[in-house]
Amino acid sequence: MSENGMKERFPSLRVNTDAIRTNARVLCDLCGSYGISVAGVIKFSDGDPRIAQAYSEGGCAQIAVSRALHLPELKRQFPRTETLLTRAPCRCDLENAARFADLILHADADGLRALNEEAKKWGTTPGIILMLDVGDLREGVDNIPDLVELALLCEALPNLRLKGVGTNHACLNGVLPSLENLSFLVQGAEQVEKAIGRKLEWISGGSSINLLLLCEGENKMPPRVNHLRLGGSIANPMNIRLGRGVTFEGLREDSVSLAAEIIEIREKASAVVGSTKNWAGQTVKQEDKGRRLRAILAVGSQDISSARDLIPLDEGVSVVGCSSDHTIVDVTDARPLKSGDVLHFRVRYANMLYAFTGNHVEIRYQTDE
Repeated sequence: MSENGMKERFPSLRVNTDAIRTNARVLCDLCGSYGISVAGVIKFSDGDPRIAQAYSEGGCAQIAVSRALHLPELKRQFPRTETLLTRAPCRCDLENAARFADLILHADADGLRALNEEAKKWGTTPGIILMLDVGDLREGVDNIPDLVELALLCEALPNLRLKGVGTNHACLNGVLPSLENLSFLVQGAEQVEKAIGRKLEWISGGSSINLLLLCEGENKMPPRVNHLRLGGSIANPMNIRLGRGVTFEGLREDSVSLAAEIIEIREKASAVVGSTKNWAGQTVKQEDKGRRLRAILAVGSQDISSARDLIPLDEGVSVVGCSSDHTIVDVTDARPLKSGDVLHFRVRYANMLYAFTGNHVEIRYQTDE
């Protein structure tokens, strides 16, 4: 049964908040040992307050979202917790950003002026972390003189407070954090400090990918980097272990799982005759293994992004492929199964993101008890 006493719907995402809280504590303690504070990014959860609470109880210094529409409810439920907006707000989001964000990542002069005018209306002074692009070519200025110019603008805007500088890695073009590009970030911060005549509070080195530089028991980032924005590594550390080889003792991978129901099961050929493109325009080739027992699950890309990324928890099950609303699994070597049975999977970050932010997957919260 689900939390409200109703029969469980499928597909469902099972979320263990105790495991997430533990993961937050492990990573906050690890980062804290190097003088690094953690902003817990909950954008994948569509701003869910239960995820925010687990992150906060695990030691995160701020709760971070990318959409300003999530800020009012977070501030209402957690009035004493700092909020961080990780994407510069659209003009239609300026009110929520100005009223409810304690920190905002930003790098656009006109956007900063508009934010300042909105903050003036509400009597607020949101903090700004200016973004410096160190190579991934997403947000931020790409040179230190422009960064200093933005900083001086920020200082001149009475309803904004310049709190730090930051950067992003690996999200667009896969550029990884390194001592070299993070030293460029620190150099930019120090030039800003020289220009404004005071120390910055935060030098935000990036996101979960920066944990690569904390492996092997040492901090390979410049000492002045004192802030990271961690999301997926807390909620679903399996993803960064499989994708990047990053793992730390004490992290729990039982934080999130997917349950999906079998709606058809029968023996079929394992490979098609001829070759063509699937619904997504991809050419798919299947190895011919003869006739195999295949089950269709009532879940697809509309629900969870690519089901090919699912990792079966049931022994003998393998994922064959998916369409927008069906997923095919080979169950020839699994326990006896029938239509109506439920299979379970670990998920990747994109699967989790789609499940939370769509409206076709039931989110079921669990604890260890």
